[in-house]
Amino acid sequence: MPQEHRLDALVVGAGFTGIYALHVLLSQGFNVKAIDKAPEVGGTWWWNRYPGAMSDTWSHVYRYSFDKELLETYPWPRWYVTQREVLEYLRHVVDRHNLRKHLQLATEMKAARWDDQAKLWHVTCSTGDVFVVRYLLTGMGLLNQPLIPDIPGIESFRGKIAHTASWDPTVSVDNKRVGVVGVGSSGVQFVTAVAPRVKSLHVFIRRAQYSIPSGNRLVGDDERRAINARYRQIWAEARASSVAMGFPEPSRQLMDLSPADREELLENLYQSGSGLRFMLGGFVDVLVDRTANEEVCHFLRKKIAGIVQDPAKRAMLTPTESYSRRPLCDDGYYERFNQDNVFAVEAMKNPITAIVPEGIRMADGTVHELDVIVLATGFVSFTGSYSSVALTGRHGPTSLHDLWENHGASTYLGMSVAGFPNLLTLNGPTTAFANIPPLAETNVDFAVGLMKRAESLSAQRGYPCEIEATAEAAKKWAELCEAMAEGSIFRDAPSWLFRQNIPGKKSMTQMYVGGLGRLRGVLADVKSRGYEGFKEPVGQTKAHL
Repeated sequence: MPQEHRLDALVVGAGFTGIYALHVLLSQGFNVKAIDKAPEVGGTWWWNRYPGAMSDTWSHVYRYSFDKELLETYPWPRWYVTQREVLEYLRHVVDRHNLRKHLQLATEMKAARWDDQAKLWHVTCSTGDVFVVRYLLTGMGLLNQPLIPDIPGIESFRGKIAHTASWDPTVSVDNKRVGVVGVGSSGVQFVTAVAPRVKSLHVFIRRAQYSIPSGNRLVGDDERRAINARYRQIWAEARASSVAMGFPEPSRQLMDLSPADREELLENLYQSGSGLRFMLGGFVDVLVDRTANEEVCHFLRKKIAGIVQDPAKRAMLTPTESYSRRPLCDDGYYERFNQDNVFAVEAMKNPITAIVPEGIRMADGTVHELDVIVLATGFVSFTGSYSSVALTGRHGPTSLHDLWENHGASTYLGMSVAGFPNLLTLNGPTTAFANIPPLAETNVDFAVGLMKRAESLSAQRGYPCEIEATAEAAKKWAELCEAMAEGSIFRDAPSWLFRQNIPGKKSMTQMYVGGLGRLRGVLADVKSRGYEGFKEPVGQTKAHL
């Protein structure tokens, strides 16, 4: 039966960020609950249940650091964790820290309204429950809302259609004729996993992707003990690094090396595995120097040529663009195209024009007959999480999503929005591009510090103290994020990092690319200056970055 809940705080989302926020707020004495629209914890990892789904961050850093005993004892048998293993880990954390009684699952936030007189948020949910809270914290995910391509006739298909971002586990691909649209991370993982099981696999490729071997392998007891012994150093280095993925980030320039040394370095990185390490763990100029970038592209094109045997398939699988998207890794993606039942379909020069009852029709009239169509077309990143929520602030009635759509996704530090008091977007737009668990711990710890300060000031002054960024601070933060991304080769290709993957939408810088270490420095500086950039009475009004 629907209820009204009066609490100090509500956390929306039960993925890595929401679970940690719930844990920290409870430990600090706040009366708090967390809700999630899914029937179980996991966030993105609950919805992305497609075959082959796994993290591409190394297992020993794709987890929380706050529980030292759990960090050293929880099993992770391979170098990367699968979707199922991430879910099991998060469930274990919830149960280990007695969080489940503070969770309300299968509960979606549908509206949230700020009452400026009472200084309270009124949150209405799909269940009919209403939460009246002082603080609203959103951990709804960077990659949450599936991006559904606008393909005519999608409702006419006689078979099954599924999206990797909201996978239907009842969909079977075994011995079926399967079509996959999209070859980003999800598409590459899906193709690699299902190719041995399907009758035929048609992969529709608009823009070919660079992908390198993951290097996934079993982790032995001796290696695990060695990592445990170094965990303190590993986490200290990760927090001080840019992307916090657990590998060193050298300052050397690729083009400063001799041709032979460049080739040797690239080969060593390639053989070691991890797309993220290949792009960011060997040199610093691949994303800013086009000569260096083309050197890397040339190396990777040769690798593809050495794997894919069929010349026509090879041509379609070989990228011609710069190495500028989020880097991918795989467990045999290119090798799958050497199977006779796996086909690469050109979809740039000969685009998909319709889905018909039999399958997918191309511009030249060809129809690929299929039993299952898999849309691996990614997400409406960042802002998509808020598209179904009527979240209105001090100046309503424009929702936060509409405000971001019309004027750009502006936040201060990725966490506070001018005009939306006591709303803390824990993984909102313009947060750092970094490994999620250490980023979540960083953002949550800062947000809870803001809340504790507001509570202390409220007790001292006898009236509610709000947390709200100034418009000036948000503007300066947006300008800083834009300036740091300016000139990056990341901008070359249509990428979700800059919302370039959505036809008809204005491109915008959605992440702080300065890195986690620099973000932590900014947050420490903001705190030392009395939480500068936030409105009185929480802190100073002058923005300083």
